[in-house]
Amino acid sequence: MKLISKTKEKNVLRRAGLIFLLLCFVLTGCGSKEEATTGAAGDTSASTEGQGGTSSTDAMSLQDEIINLVGTELPRIAPERDEAVALFNAYFAEGSDKNSETWMKTLQDEALPKYDAYLQKLNAIETVHQDVTDLKKLYVESADLQRAAIEDVINAIKNADTSLLDYARTKVEDSEKKLAEYEDKLRGMCSANNINLEGNVVPTEAPSEEGTTAAQ
Repeated sequence: MKLISKTKEKNVLRRAGLIFLLLCFVLTGCGSKEEATTGAAGDTSASTEGQGGTSSTDAMSLQDEIINLVGTELPRIAPERDEAVALFNAYFAEGSDKNSETWMKTLQDEALPKYDAYLQKLNAIETVHQDVTDLKKLYVESADLQRAAIEDVINAIKNADTSLLDYARTKVEDSEKKLAEYEDKLRGMCSANNINLEGNVVPTEAPSEEGTTAAQ
């Protein structure tokens, strides 16, 4: 059994709260893009003129493959990622009675396996056109950084080491940059390939030190 100072543990969790809110921002941003689809109702949609989809990826036009990735494949695998994020968020929910040890075990035994299953499916999505391959690569890199940040938070709590949260924060920031690159590339590809992409990412307001402390 490892004894950890309550003061040190509280400090770790306080700083973990900052990571949590930033991570939530990144994943929410990804989700809004995943909802893009051809002719679908909702806040976010992508549509084309004069071309229909095909069932085989290798037979798709570039236009169809973009829509297939953003409107079909990414939403199909999103639930496991969302479940993993929900488990991460649960500790900070109002009225939560989880202690740090229970939360850490949940992240290790449930959240990370779900996120790993999501990453496995994400990596398994096949692409043909180089532009779509490059677009997906940016998305994968962003997701990999998010996963690594979650693991850093787990280790920070396990070892009561706040320095690991600095690594996690850096990874989250790098993930946001990759996501921004993904969004810029996606919008450019949609514009160049006669695809309407509607809907914008609405970022969560960055948390303040005072607000995060109050949530602990």
